[in-house]
Amino acid sequence: MQILKRGAEAIILKEDNLVIKRRIKKGYRIQVLDELLRKKRTKQEANLINEARRAGVPTPLIFEVKGDELRMEYIDGKRVKDLVADLDNEVLTKLCEEIGKNIARLHNFGIIHGDLTTSNFILRERKVYFIDFGLAFHSNKIEDMAYDLYVLKQAIIATHSERFEVMWHAIIKAYAAEARRAKEVLAKLEEIEMRGRYKKR
Repeated sequence: MQILKRGAEAIILKEDNLVIKRRIKKGYRIQVLDELLRKKRTKQEANLINEARRAGVPTPLIFEVKGDELRMEYIDGKRVKDLVADLDNEVLTKLCEEIGKNIARLHNFGIIHGDLTTSNFILRERKVYFIDFGLAFHSNKIEDMAYDLYVLKQAIIATHSERFEVMWHAIIKAYAAEARRAKEVLAKLEEIEMRGRYKKR
């Protein structure tokens, strides 16, 4: 097995064309409670990935949920994070429009991803796959949708500042065209940004 990622909450392993996400035991929690939480969060993540797929968002296929272990399809592609610097503006715009549409589809379906970064988008055969739904949850609240976009905006500023204008314009344009409550969400996003700027003063 190959370790793809080791995080605070889970270890991600690769075995052939399979990805295994195994949630890490927390020694500070009561053992029985820890086991219940890990199983619950694993099942919840699998359900949300399947729901996102039904909403029209490309995601890995789930093969098995067993306790605190999630077995799913390995998406053999490239992280958008690793592609941005080498793409011309036209190609990058189209890629980001696809990302914006997919975020809108999630929100239309009442799904908040919770960790939208270019590390969690994989390009394979002209499709942008969304991965890592470990922080995802159900919500129809405008604030939650706006904060989902806020997280992505901050991630792009931090990681791809030189391409920010092209990327963000394309994402928001596509999101606004696809999301049912886009006007409210984008207004709330501005409000969240204003609060952030006020706190920094």
